[in-house]
Amino acid sequence: MTGDMTSFRAALIGVIGLSAMGSSALGQAPDDSFAETYEMLRSGPEHSGDVPTGRIELTRTNQDGLLHRYVVIVPENYDPTRRYPVAFYLHGGVSRPNPGPGGGWWRNYDDVVGYDRIAVLPLSWNESYWWQASQVENLRGILSDLKRTYNVDENRVHALGSSDGGTGVYFLGFRDVTPWASFLPFIGFPGVLLNTSTGADGQMHLGNLTNRSLFIVSGETDRLYPARLMEPFLDAFEQAGVDFVFTVKPGGHNTRWWTEEVENIERFIEDHPRDPHPQRILWATERTDRYNRAHWVVIDDFGPIAGDDQRGALAAYTADGFGGIVQAVREGNTVTVDSYHVRRFTVLISPGAFDMESPIRVIANGEVAFEGMVQSSLATLRKWAASDEDRTMLYAAEITIELETVGQ
Repeated sequence: MTGDMTSFRAALIGVIGLSAMGSSALGQAPDDSFAETYEMLRSGPEHSGDVPTGRIELTRTNQDGLLHRYVVIVPENYDPTRRYPVAFYLHGGVSRPNPGPGGGWWRNYDDVVGYDRIAVLPLSWNESYWWQASQVENLRGILSDLKRTYNVDENRVHALGSSDGGTGVYFLGFRDVTPWASFLPFIGFPGVLLNTSTGADGQMHLGNLTNRSLFIVSGETDRLYPARLMEPFLDAFEQAGVDFVFTVKPGGHNTRWWTEEVENIERFIEDHPRDPHPQRILWATERTDRYNRAHWVVIDDFGPIAGDDQRGALAAYTADGFGGIVQAVREGNTVTVDSYHVRRFTVLISPGAFDMESPIRVIANGEVAFEGMVQSSLATLRKWAASDEDRTMLYAAEITIELETVGQ
């Protein structure tokens, strides 16, 4: 372990510890250390080269004690001085019992090895489906563990999946978009997530898919999800402005076509890095304890607000108008927000996206809701750095906007 890595981790542990103590403790940190801390977090650690490579089987445990297995494949020539893309591959057949160790949940390892990136093959089973909160926690936890050991390119983390795994990829696009660069669902079906009997966690808001690009493959004669079943969803995607590529392959519910499409898959992955500070965000949610954030927009509270009846077009992006939605566009230091059924939201201010030496303005539903200088806060920097562990997505300040409510 290098000295730089040790000092960085010590700083990050301090960040996490302070976050756990609450905002009052964070507020005691001296403001003049902001610039130093920001540069340390932005530069990141000097990663060690003395790490495992090849195929590694690991486990991690959720906060509720549920243990998850996963396999990581790290290039044998891993170089800690460069940032590596990461691809998560979600398998199918999640209704089966936990198979135990061995990595047998992924059948075609030849499809995922040999690339200059880190491959992750997590396990889902009948106690933890891809479309449940337990797996969102698990996938985020795996990514966090990888970042602490390997030099991960935070803006090139892609989610691929087959069958139930493809459906799980759709779920991530609907519910937890921030960590991911793109989504590649193969022979999956978003309709599964609309069936209450499958146990999907919450509502699937169509507008949330507009934040990422999708590479979709369906089988023409798939016995479970034939390509024709995707037509109404694709029409809805087009109307919503979702960026997607759709390919129909001859054959049934399988990925025998993989070698035929591998060049297209790789080109898509290469062409779609994540923008850590996207200029436009459209995000809907029906809860605030999770799934309420997309990058620099956080929905803190929802309910009827003045003017909701005039925003039917925006409401159409939500699940049957249920929940709240925010559309935010950043141009320079001005953020323009249109919202439906959102009472309070927060805009996260990053030095990587805003000019911190000039006034910032937030226009909400046609009215100036905030205008003025924003002071960098070490407490805010530390809070979000501990949450995201992302060198490219650091925040110096928060602007919280309260909107006029109705029905009080």
